Amino acid sequence: MANTMNRIKNSAEDTQNNVHGDDHGIGQRDFYDPKITSEHVEREIVGMDEYEERREVLDRLRHRDISRDKDDDMEIEQREFYDLKITPEHVERDIVGMDENDERRDRDKEFVEPIKVDPFKGNIHQRHVVKNDIDIAIPTKPPNWWELISNEEFHHYIKGFINEDLDFGDVIPGWLSRSDVLRMEMLSTSEVVHVFDMVDHDRLRLIVFDDGKSDKIDDFETDCREQCGVQKSLFDWYEIFAFHLDRVLEINRSLPAVARVLEVKESVQFMDSERFQDRKPRPLIWWDPNIQHGGEFMRSQNSLDLSFIDYQNELKYRCNSPNEEEHASYVCQSHVKNIEWGKLAMFDFLLQVHDRLDRNCCGYDVDEGEFCMVNGMHDVCDDIDKQYLVHIMTRKGDPSRLVFIDNAGNRKRSSKHLNFRLLEGITEVPKESIEVLRSGKLRGKLLQSLRVDKIFWKAVTGEDGANKLIDSIEDRVRHLLDYIEQYDIKVVPNY
Repeated sequence: MANTMNRIKNSAEDTQNNVHGDDHGIGQRDFYDPKITSEHVEREIVGMDEYEERREVLDRLRHRDISRDKDDDMEIEQREFYDLKITPEHVERDIVGMDENDERRDRDKEFVEPIKVDPFKGNIHQRHVVKNDIDIAIPTKPPNWWELISNEEFHHYIKGFINEDLDFGDVIPGWLSRSDVLRMEMLSTSEVVHVFDMVDHDRLRLIVFDDGKSDKIDDFETDCREQCGVQKSLFDWYEIFAFHLDRVLEINRSLPAVARVLEVKESVQFMDSERFQDRKPRPLIWWDPNIQHGGEFMRSQNSLDLSFIDYQNELKYRCNSPNEEEHASYVCQSHVKNIEWGKLAMFDFLLQVHDRLDRNCCGYDVDEGEFCMVNGMHDVCDDIDKQYLVHIMTRKGDPSRLVFIDNAGNRKRSSKHLNFRLLEGITEVPKESIEVLRSGKLRGKLLQSLRVDKIFWKAVTGEDGANKLIDSIEDRVRHLLDYIEQYDIKVVPNY
């Protein structure tokens, strides 16, 4: 660098001492102007051979009457290429010496641009399958790949969805996680490859979707990974509303749900054809393969067994909370955190879901359409020892947190006859949810969230229908907040 600058300075001094009538000197004076500013020098000065070439070209240009005729392509090209009026965009380069320039050229020859890993296509992980006794490695996405990319990359990926039934807008609602978005998209668009019937649940169908990589599924509960869902009946559409309420309140315990008109190819085997041909939208709920099944009481619908008496003791002694109370007469029966029961009770009260905490409808004073009021289950209310909780689900890897399933509830239950037994014994509720309920922003957030599911939005007749659903929720919110204040229930940060 120093040698190069000295050569420039010496050349400039020689030029000033040269004869003024020397045309060659004029060319040197013009090219080697000693009045060099920082704007002039922010360029790469190449080898001396190129200096000579530039000087010769400049001499020719100065002795030639360059025509401005635009048809003279050669001269126009020369004028543009050797333009001395250099802009800031042209000069943002380093000045390097002859040796460094040679080294740079050598490095450029050896440089190979690294392969950029596409986080969407995934070429890091491989899945091995055997075909004709040959082990074949199939590239797959890394686990939780959506958490490894930037917000900009994820939003760009979502924009690539070709789906007229979901619209996340220019900004994805902040309460919907990336996994929510991807699972909703899968439920909304993926092709059905298999349908399982449930003998004990005629209103449900277990759906296997084509994810492009899974082997054939023989057992739904053991073989499903991310590619399965549960199709519910026309009577369960309120469960889609429940999913969005759960996310807006930052409870995050229900499973992703969408409305979909599900069609099945003729090659797919299934028993019931009506629900796949009547063009009516039904709820599709993502199947979580990590849910624990195995309670002795109604095994397929429980992760653990709790009688209503045990449940009340769990609440009384604040089991699995920072303020847990020890008592010689009771040992905690579960690993579920105390705050989880507060979330569940609050959620069930707003939706009037009685099936988990009050399966026998003992908290209802009048019959307003609940099936339990007429099928004999209500008669058990006289014997508390026969009352059990149902649909109490946790995940295999985390028994301390609940998973909410079957959330359809009763949107028509009147405000004068709400089931307050759902809140009985609760000692604390999450601060994050209560802040949303008190903020006055619940309606706006719910409307924004529900608009994402265009089939559901249309099914409830748009904003007017959605507002009617929210009306009943807001009325129950007032009752809930009054109850929390009346019984001095603690509002605590989630843990």
